[in-house]
Amino acid sequence: MAKPKSITFVDWLQTGLIRTCRVHFVFVAVYIVYIIASDATKLIQPDVVLRRWTMNVLLLIGVVSVWYFARSNVRKSSYYRLLFSIIISLDIAVATFNIYTQRGMASRAVILYCIPILVSALLLSRTAVFLTATLCAAAYSLAAVKYFVDYFNEGYKAELYIEVAFYVAIFFILAGILSILIRFNKSEVHL
Repeated sequence: MAKPKSITFVDWLQTGLIRTCRVHFVFVAVYIVYIIASDATKLIQPDVVLRRWTMNVLLLIGVVSVWYFARSNVRKSSYYRLLFSIIISLDIAVATFNIYTQRGMASRAVILYCIPILVSALLLSRTAVFLTATLCAAAYSLAAVKYFVDYFNEGYKAELYIEVAFYVAIFFILAGILSILIRFNKSEVHL
């Protein structure tokens, strides 16, 4: 029986990053359909439609750029980690934008913060996963509180802090589960 070929950490990062970009192309397409459906049914104002199109174009530019640079054969893990951090930052920005434009604590877009946390797990670093969860928690808290301050009469302060605390806890629960998987998968990749 032949021994399975082991891959290097750099190969793992490069392959994971290229595949992550491909999935993000699908995300961009789904976001386009979401914008068109929301606009066609007049669920959102024209200025919000324009802002969402702008955010989606920025996301697409970022993903295409990362995808292009990920295809080069650089043999340094720091290069791919930087590209991963760009994708993760873009994901956090998109989620935060959606939270604010969809009524802060009332927004259902909080699920979008799972994307950067999951992407960070591809770095096979528990530190990266918890750092990303922390950044998501900070960005979500800021967006929800900012919306609450800007539109004060749309909720109660107690509701705001309860919602924020609950979702922040979920981010860290997700990070904890992923850190367990990372611990076991590290043995398959030569670091």
